[in-house]
Amino acid sequence: MLLPWRKALPLYVMIAIGCHAIYWKIIQAQRQRPVIGRRAMIGDRAVVVSVKGNEAEVEYQCETWRAVSPKTLNPGQQVVIEGVDGLTLRVALLEGSAGG
Repeated sequence: MLLPWRKALPLYVMIAIGCHAIYWKIIQAQRQRPVIGRRAMIGDRAVVVSVKGNEAEVEYQCETWRAVSPKTLNPGQQVVIEGVDGLTLRVALLEGSAGG
């Protein structure tokens, strides 16, 4: 059953527009930043709660995490999460962060 082209063309155009809209939404969803998991944590901020030697404890989204940093940290400072190794965060001091 083939439709005459005068009836089929508008139908094909509507289907093509619909497919294009769905494809566009899929591409937008793939470009969004992750919202869960390790990759979502990278680049977020945390606050130093306590320091014990070379390790610190930071609070990230109401959870306490063990953290390591190449620089000395002080309680109250804000840090940026650079990576996640198991249950330990690799952090860097946020520029201009004053701690107490």
